Amino acid sequence: MNKTALRNKIKATLLLIPKPILRQVVKLRDWYWWLFCKIWEARQPYKKTIYSIPAKQKKRVLIYAIHGMRHAGTEKNLQLVANSLTDDYEVFFMYGIEPASKSRSAVLDSQITHIPFTYSSVEIPVPNRIFDMQPRLASVVKDYQIDCLITASPGYSHYPWNQVRDIPIVLLNIFGAPTLQPNVHTVIYNSMTTKKHAGAWIGEDARAIVQFAPLLTTPPKTTRDLGAKLREKLGISPSDFVFGRIGRADDGIFDPIGIRAWQMIAEKYPSAHYLIMSPPPALTKIVQKENIPRVHLLPPSNIEEEVWAFHGALDAMAHFRFDGETSGVAIAESLAVGNPIISHYSHIWNAHAEYLDISIARFAQRDNHQEYAAYMEELINVRDTNTLTWKAMQKQATMVAEKNFSPDTYKKMTKSIIDLIIQ
Repeated sequence: MNKTALRNKIKATLLLIPKPILRQVVKLRDWYWWLFCKIWEARQPYKKTIYSIPAKQKKRVLIYAIHGMRHAGTEKNLQLVANSLTDDYEVFFMYGIEPASKSRSAVLDSQITHIPFTYSSVEIPVPNRIFDMQPRLASVVKDYQIDCLITASPGYSHYPWNQVRDIPIVLLNIFGAPTLQPNVHTVIYNSMTTKKHAGAWIGEDARAIVQFAPLLTTPPKTTRDLGAKLREKLGISPSDFVFGRIGRADDGIFDPIGIRAWQMIAEKYPSAHYLIMSPPPALTKIVQKENIPRVHLLPPSNIEEEVWAFHGALDAMAHFRFDGETSGVAIAESLAVGNPIISHYSHIWNAHAEYLDISIARFAQRDNHQEYAAYMEELINVRDTNTLTWKAMQKQATMVAEKNFSPDTYKKMTKSIIDLIIQ
């Protein structure tokens, strides 16, 4: 039995325990990792950081994420939260320095104070210790007199924010793990799927709010023009049909269903294409080794305009991800542009099924390449033979995005939470 199977078996066994006892298990786990990290951190060499800290004018909010300047959905969510609070609070954004940090920092409001930190490595297993972190999160909270911390997590309490115990924390729960750390004031689950997952351990969560991870911005009015330019650059005709997929270039989340389905229909539809931004290495290898036609591979980008150009170049998103979605920001972006969606039921998460229905999307069963290919053919034929139906799907896609992923709605929600906590 491999480690994943063993871990899942242990979880399934634990979930048979009555909820009141499970809650105590979660509390004990939180306490143990807090104490473990506290002792460990006290033993690490640390050079006190010298700051230039402005006098405090308003209540202060700190947004923390080690990869806070990346373009992924969770990080964009935190960037939006930071931008939503600048009118009423002093906002600080703390993140690990990475190559993309400088180019990405332009998405933050100019009033936000950046607090980049250095580190040597990150521990993958719990408690996710960050080695040689300079400055440390707990020191920043104390030195800057922070009133509230906002962070994102798989859900469980881990380093370094488990060392922050004396101010309220707003936690964006992205994978439905439970925590009962006492000063976690509000937990924003990014779908009912993740809320139910946490609830299996701790029961009903009085701190809970459910809101899909939002768009960072609505699509620019020039999105389709940007897409047309990208098509021209790639030699794709305006009348050709383009499927697309964007996501992390990580073999760990690669599901071959999309590329294998495309391989089945590519010869039959010579004016159709598959545009894949940030392809996993395993996918690139398949495309090149098997010479799959008309697959256009684009590098990842931290530039918003380039991401919107990608979505604007599509007719439909052909999404794939082995572990599925706990919300689905890339899907939301494509919906906002007016692109219907093809996806599949995954091996783990299927939160995108909460907002995708037959009016805008098609779902293949898990590992069913033939069904996915049939849906690709269906959408090509609908666009080319039934204009009214196609336009209705496009319009409905934008409406679903506006209802579920509005950045303005998320901003108002976040501000109301912080107002309640620290005003």
